[in-house]
Amino acid sequence: MRIATLAITGMLAVCVAFPAAAAKKRTVSEATFASFEACEKKALDMGLVHGQAGHNEFVRECMGMRPASPSSERR
Repeated sequence: MRIATLAITGMLAVCVAFPAAAAKKRTVSEATFASFEACEKKALDMGLVHGQAGHNEFVRECMGMRPASPSSERR
């Protein structure tokens, strides 16, 4: 009975370890300081100053990020 328990535990460990090791690693986001500055300049050129409605959303979308949901902006 102990051998069966050990074998099942080993099989489960292997089944979890291989997919975890083969999972695609996340790369660093493309949103860099330079792209932030460029998007910030575009927003200011359009007349969207800091604190104005739509400024943050425009900069996030310009940088290739999703717009923040209303619940995440409150945090």
